[in-house]
Amino acid sequence: MISNLAPAQPLSWPERLSSVAAFAVPGLALWLPSGYSYGAVLLLLGTLLTLNRWPRQRHEAFTWWFAASMLAMAVVWAAQADPTEHFGRADRPAKFILGAACLLFVTCYPPRPRALLAGLAVGSLGAGGLAIWQMYGLHSERAWGHTNAIQYGNLALCLATMLALYTGAVWRQLRTSARVLCILGVLAGLDASVLSQSRGGWLALLLALPLALAWLYLRRRETFRAVGLGMAAIVIVLMVFNGGVLMERVERMEHEIQTYDQHGEAGNSVGQRLEHWRFAWDIARERPLLGWSFAGYMAEKAARVAAGRYHPSIVEYKFVHNELLDQWVKLGIMGPAMLLLFYALPLAMFLPKRVRMKNYERDAELGAHALALRLCGTCIPVLYIGFGLTQVFFAHNSGIMFYLFMLMLLWAALRSVERQLDALPPRTLVSDALAQ
Repeated sequence: MISNLAPAQPLSWPERLSSVAAFAVPGLALWLPSGYSYGAVLLLLGTLLTLNRWPRQRHEAFTWWFAASMLAMAVVWAAQADPTEHFGRADRPAKFILGAACLLFVTCYPPRPRALLAGLAVGSLGAGGLAIWQMYGLHSERAWGHTNAIQYGNLALCLATMLALYTGAVWRQLRTSARVLCILGVLAGLDASVLSQSRGGWLALLLALPLALAWLYLRRRETFRAVGLGMAAIVIVLMVFNGGVLMERVERMEHEIQTYDQHGEAGNSVGQRLEHWRFAWDIARERPLLGWSFAGYMAEKAARVAAGRYHPSIVEYKFVHNELLDQWVKLGIMGPAMLLLFYALPLAMFLPKRVRMKNYERDAELGAHALALRLCGTCIPVLYIGFGLTQVFFAHNSGIMFYLFMLMLLWAALRSVERQLDALPPRTLVSDALAQ
């Protein structure tokens, strides 16, 4: 039987380009320098070369809303840019603006879902292999990839989580070799997160995992037990190989919290974050509506540290180490409002509601991939919310690029698959026709 995912006619060159990009964005993200950019460049190239086509195409409301939210985030980051920077002032806003154009292109020329799955597997394996090399080959204190340890560890966790969700959804459609490869990829990605020693990612996973398990229990109870057992097995494997690393980081965190609480010590990782949050919370409440702006925030921090009111460890940092608090203190109430919208919109787009999955039974393979794409699209903003509790993730190129381009590729692939499902007759009719 020919798979419904195999196109009835050859792919156009823009669709081939989108499929290559769908592999490259997750597949090269972490184990090559600026690996998350290669797929994005391909999408931008396709966007420019088809400039006479995609602007004239009809787009769904959610696509327009997502594009509008990217433009709004461009304004947000332009408004809080460091005035001492030159190119850097336009760098972040430009990514959001170009991302909006790429979104309209890729929804017209969607990628094949299997390209995304292959990219997730290769990306997770590559991230894990690089982390092992840096820790045990180079004898580094922690794995950092080609960025910093926090970004690297959190994105590796995101890759592994998406791969686990995708694999679970399409498990019956995968060959044994593909199943083994995907399982190894999940383990490798999670191992990269552990070896990065980025504790914020682990917190994000603890927030997201109960939501995922609750949904499985309510909607896919037959797979709940398998997923639960799989997660338990993964935890056991990670503890066997990296238990010492995990316990050392947890114990250090407990010690740093204790010393800050008892002695006000803010010269370590946790203490500095707690002190920064205290400062930002204090001054944000003084100007809750309009904020301090970037320059005002930095000047006020320097003045109050000089007056002895806060620990000197916070002076050098431009960001608060909390996404929502950082937006509030600099831009006032509109900052966190726009950020929350930027999280909420993808959740509204991808959330696997029962009414959205009513046609998934019309074809087992197409339905499995559609479910997988919805689960992956839902998990990205959920994890980013968790990452943002201890890191300003969108301040970094990797954080922006991964969020924008992974979500637009997932969305384009999802809508393509769902249009195929909508075009099929109901399953009962298919069964009757085959019986005759």
